[in-house]
Amino acid sequence: MKTPATYTAKCLALVLSTFILLPSLGQAQTTLRNLTVPYPLGGSTSYFWVAYRAGAFEKHGLRVQPIYVRGGRSAVQTLLAGEAQIEMQGGSTGISAWGQGAKDLVFVGAVGNKLDYVFVTSPKIKKPEDLKGKTIAISQLGASTDFIARLALKQLGLNPERDAILVGAGGAGERWTALNAGHVDASLFQPPFTLLAREAGFPVLIDFSKSDFQYSVSAVLTTRSFIRAEPETVMNFMRGLADGMDFYRDEKNKDKVIRFLGEYYRSNATRELEETRRVYSQVTPGLPYVTAKAIENVIVNDKSLSGLGLKAEDMLDLSFLKKLEEERKVKAH
Repeated sequence: MKTPATYTAKCLALVLSTFILLPSLGQAQTTLRNLTVPYPLGGSTSYFWVAYRAGAFEKHGLRVQPIYVRGGRSAVQTLLAGEAQIEMQGGSTGISAWGQGAKDLVFVGAVGNKLDYVFVTSPKIKKPEDLKGKTIAISQLGASTDFIARLALKQLGLNPERDAILVGAGGAGERWTALNAGHVDASLFQPPFTLLAREAGFPVLIDFSKSDFQYSVSAVLTTRSFIRAEPETVMNFMRGLADGMDFYRDEKNKDKVIRFLGEYYRSNATRELEETRRVYSQVTPGLPYVTAKAIENVIVNDKSLSGLGLKAEDMLDLSFLKKLEEERKVKAH
């Protein structure tokens, strides 16, 4: 027969053992999947940064480590080498790599399917013909700015192969410095540098944001092998990105978003940061959609890709976006 003392002792032991186990159980429940995500510095990619800083990925079980990579080609190589699992990347870089044999690459989303660049020149350039023989700064040969610069030259009636010189000058800040110093004659910029260009009186020969040309400025790129291995990780990334985009556009989060953008750009210029938030809240509504048309536009406008018989649907996996749409519909009811 158990005495009251024995019974009490056993109960106490059970309670103590439960409390001892609780920390480990709690730790197991909050373990996050580490995810390395390369990204370029650009206005639309700021959605990704805000999602990261707002904790949107953690809510879906991911500990994202953003890695700034200056050139798109370098970032794709990192992805293909397995040193990163998902990346934010301009459409042309991923498509070019795919066309050169990297068939494991796949687009699953984007934080914008409309070009948000302006083509800006130094004040001495008065008309398109003045660009002949001049130097145009892009981030890196083969990167999205390379493609967009060539597209701009074509729209201005110039031949990008012989009428101008394209040089890799780095990120937007480096290109802006080079243009201001007179080291180059033209370049491409997204907000907030669009505001700086207007205030400095630099001529804007083309404003792509006012056209209907579809292009994945900052696509979500991964590999089919990673999707096979961890489909739920990819889905959780898309959920976190979508939540972060909602956070970005929500007016009640304005002060936080501007603070996060200041970290992203390493700037405390409030007006420029407000310009960025305002523009992208309008340019990129809804979910992180990627479209076949945005992929096709790259293919048909790139001389090295147009003759390869590439098909946009071969590079897309829209299953994650479809599932995201379904989840949002259920949540809305």
